[in-house]
Amino acid sequence: MTSELTDLPESLVRLEDLLAEAGDEAMLLSELDGFLCCLAVGPEPIAKEEWWPFDWLADERGEAKPGTAELETLVVARLAEIEQELASGEYAPLYEVDEETDEVVWQVWIAGFQQAMLMRFDYWDEFLRETSDDARGEAAMLLASGLMLSSPDTRPDDTAGEEEWAEYDEVMEAMPENLAISAVLLHQVHKAD
Repeated sequence: MTSELTDLPESLVRLEDLLAEAGDEAMLLSELDGFLCCLAVGPEPIAKEEWWPFDWLADERGEAKPGTAELETLVVARLAEIEQELASGEYAPLYEVDEETDEVVWQVWIAGFQQAMLMRFDYWDEFLRETSDDARGEAAMLLASGLMLSSPDTRPDDTAGEEEWAEYDEVMEAMPENLAISAVLLHQVHKAD
């Protein structure tokens, strides 16, 4: 259920190229994917005018800079793809992969997701406290775990034993799949309301 950035369709390769051309402030493709996913699974629709253009694409008046039309088209198309994947229960987040270790770097994706959460901070803050024993509670638990574990401060320290490190490694390894599951559950919960 996860998609690595090594096997992208042509449209996403082009989107990644345009993001790279947009400068150092621009989102990475995985980060953008997380952001768009949060828009798609949120409790209420967020008008495009509220998030587009991104600050790094806007001029001093807040208008999209010239030459961003293709980028906008590709971003909107990816949002539509995400919504289709979520509706079918088969969302495949676009995660970075470390070329040296082949490790999935899901933290970039969740950083983008978290940026979109800030647009509805009060809702997400309350949601993450959800403890019910249903899809809503499971989605909240998985998402809260991802947010917590994305911080380097949560790594076991030098005094941790092998068992603690093994548990940590197991949770970290499961996180890419768990975030995809959480996104599907969030979509189901919010679209059913």
